[in-house]
Amino acid sequence: MYLELMNSAPQRMTRRESQEATRQRLIESAISLFADHGVAETSLVAVAENAGFSRGAVHGNFSDKEDLAAAVVQSIVGELGPELGHALNSTNSSNERLAEYISTHIAYCRRHPRRAAAIIASVGHLARRAPGAAGYGERATESVADLVALFEDGQRRGEMRSFDPTTMALTLRSVLDTAVPTYGDIAAEEIVAIFDHATRIQETAP
Repeated sequence: MYLELMNSAPQRMTRRESQEATRQRLIESAISLFADHGVAETSLVAVAENAGFSRGAVHGNFSDKEDLAAAVVQSIVGELGPELGHALNSTNSSNERLAEYISTHIAYCRRHPRRAAAIIASVGHLARRAPGAAGYGERATESVADLVALFEDGQRRGEMRSFDPTTMALTLRSVLDTAVPTYGDIAAEEIVAIFDHATRIQETAP
């Protein structure tokens, strides 16, 4: 009986696990407050209190508000990234992969509107205050590079017309990173149609 009770008792977290749990609670608190009030209008004290901690917990995990905002971006992108990667790495045609990429991003924003609002607020704040914040610049560069690779592959396969892949990638990311999270009811099929038409080789009339 004693052994059964011991086996069923909750295991104590290690110090490292406890620190990580605290950090994640602070990030989730920041996501909620950033979505509602923006980054500049949210104090670190508010983030700590909303998570049930003292201000010291924030300073023990993040160097400043920009570091916390970068962690918010990294956390949300970390959730969405694998879904987008699955779309990009499928065996479908380049146009089908592009459509799946766009639809996947929009579906995530619809499922998690507060996270979408929080990442807009965080990215905007970092762009103004700390464009070189750890993780932020790298993530932005990687997302554009993934799309550039998709467009270049589509052109090599003869599935997409000739255009500048970087310009197209930046344009699409701008739409996905700003317009889509801001307007939650935006029509995914329309965004897909716009970029499909912009990239696809158009058939000429006989």
